[in-house]
Amino acid sequence: MKTTITLFVVLVTTGLCFAQPANDNCASATVLTIGTQDCSGTTNGASLQAGECYTNYGGGSTEHSVWYRVTALNDSLVFSIAKTNSTNCASPHVSIYGPFTPGGGCQPACASQIYNQLHNGDPGVHVLQTGLSVGSDYLIQVVDLDCGGPNDGHVEFCAGVYEPVANNTVSGAEGIDECGVTYNGTNIGYYPTNGATGLENLDGNAGTTCPTCTAGDDVSYVVNNDSWFFFCATTTGDWSVDFNNITNCTNSTLNDGLQMTIFTGTPSNLTQVWNSLNPSQPGSSQTSSTFTVNAGQCVYMVVDGFAGDQCDYSYTLNNITTTCDLLPLPSELSEFIAYSLGSKNILRWRTDSEQNSSHFTVERSQDGIDWSTISTVTAAGASSHSISYAVEDRGPKELNYYRLTQFDLDGTNNWSIIRSVDNSVEAKEIIKTLNAFGQEVDANYSGIIIHLYSDGSTEKTFQ
Repeated sequence: MKTTITLFVVLVTTGLCFAQPANDNCASATVLTIGTQDCSGTTNGASLQAGECYTNYGGGSTEHSVWYRVTALNDSLVFSIAKTNSTNCASPHVSIYGPFTPGGGCQPACASQIYNQLHNGDPGVHVLQTGLSVGSDYLIQVVDLDCGGPNDGHVEFCAGVYEPVANNTVSGAEGIDECGVTYNGTNIGYYPTNGATGLENLDGNAGTTCPTCTAGDDVSYVVNNDSWFFFCATTTGDWSVDFNNITNCTNSTLNDGLQMTIFTGTPSNLTQVWNSLNPSQPGSSQTSSTFTVNAGQCVYMVVDGFAGDQCDYSYTLNNITTTCDLLPLPSELSEFIAYSLGSKNILRWRTDSEQNSSHFTVERSQDGIDWSTISTVTAAGASSHSISYAVEDRGPKELNYYRLTQFDLDGTNNWSIIRSVDNSVEAKEIIKTLNAFGQEVDANYSGIIIHLYSDGSTEKTFQ
């Protein structure tokens, strides 16, 4: 069964001089362990090795590269770069190669390159990569260029691997069921909701717009790595949110901190009610303006990194004119994730425990109103340990809402949760599939493939 991982690379600066890094050659690439960071990375003193495949900056011998290796325990990863020092030239240039036999794959051929991008915008860049071969190795190459000038001619960074989380989108928001309690969060391992950095339409609704935004955009800042939370009130009252304890940021002091926005509405219809300071820098503490929530209404909160920063933070929900009367959260469901993978959508969920459970139904809707069942999955029935489930939707539409419902043995349903996947980019026809040598292949071919789509775009992946 396929799973997911998150690759996370963060750049930090010390301004010191170093000897040649041990991972200067991909044969000695630093091995990344899921859930930890290696902050000893530097390109200072590194060089380009003979036979290395890379995109030429035009700098010749003044370019440097270092290498990392990760085993894909999962079919998707999010890799992130967050440069914190000022370099003389646009950098770093990041490439990912694979899949390789564990421990092998050096020197990588250019045909094995599945990602290649010069990161010359915000310091923090976070990208989802799908279609990985589970159990295989992938090599990550970080290249810079010293072209002379007053700033550093190299980059320094942390590298880490993390698993993705469900609350990376508004439809997967993490629930809050207590008031006056400090919740701790982090936006490490997240990527842009819609898969591309920008002033985003976070709810997929062109008819909702923040007061200072262009049509369709829900926030007035660039979204790089957003995390989401929500609560729903059972009685009408006034509320506020404390946003503080911002610490452990990875960007430099000129680009560090977070940004937070509060909305009322639904995942597909968000109305902005408050913005935090932008950026909200480490050590800052602020309380939102007071806002009214009607009985049965839900509030959604997004926390994003300023310029792609990654920080820890805290938030507290305050009830002002009413008791803390919130809709209860499901006690057994720990995770429900929906995401696209090539031409299909993957739906995964996990229960921490089960008692008298009968089955699950997965339904799909294009408007969130009319639903049709696409799969029924038998439940474990009784369990005191975590159990994972998965379903594939091989015929998704452009915009898909998925409703997961658990039924007990007596026919009653315990909970029902909705997620959404926007396949508008993926909703295009594959007209031809080629291998790395340009030869047309079918669905039985194993190896690097290139899909040619009806809109003229291409996609390289591993089959």
